[in-house]
Amino acid sequence: MPAGAEKIEEGRDRRAEILRAAELLFAERGYAAVSIRDIAGAASVPIALVRYYFGRKEELFGFIFEAHRHLISERVEGIRAVGGPAGPARVERIVRAWAEPVLRERATEAANSFSVLVARSIWEADAVNRRIVEQYYDPLAHCFLAAMREALPGRDAASLVLAYEWSLGALLTFIADNRVERLSAGAVRAGDPQQAERLIRFIVAGFLASG
Repeated sequence: MPAGAEKIEEGRDRRAEILRAAELLFAERGYAAVSIRDIAGAASVPIALVRYYFGRKEELFGFIFEAHRHLISERVEGIRAVGGPAGPARVERIVRAWAEPVLRERATEAANSFSVLVARSIWEADAVNRRIVEQYYDPLAHCFLAAMREALPGRDAASLVLAYEWSLGALLTFIADNRVERLSAGAVRAGDPQQAERLIRFIVAGFLASG
């Protein structure tokens, strides 16, 4: 442990504070625009302590997603648990299992930064973000698409992938894009829980129309 770290650690969970500071900065600026020095400054710790706990910046980035893996697992388990006959009702249950955990998390102020970070990681096309998306979110997408193939038999795979990507765009925009507040002159706010049902209905309708 870096010299003096024991004293810094006393009475505080510095590891958690570093992770939280990193999450906030990455969500606000994006991966490429944040340095280890920035994170250390935001957490009020020496740079050496950040490196001691998390190693390189890319490794720290991965730790953030690992800390939220339970949310992905909840969505996968929910999707796999959906049964019943094929058709609109099953499609809706799949969409809810996929979207509702995210919408619930987005509604809590503490989780808001991670919701934005996920959106950034999918939108930003650098190699680090791509690896994160492939590792954590591609398995979720494949699970979702497999469930939709059973709920909508006869739909070709390409149509379902397109519907998924468009639905993902709607979900990410809902949770991460504040532009809606400007366009609506403040009548609607990003991630508004009161609009969650409308979003789900919108996504369900998109899948039902995807054939």
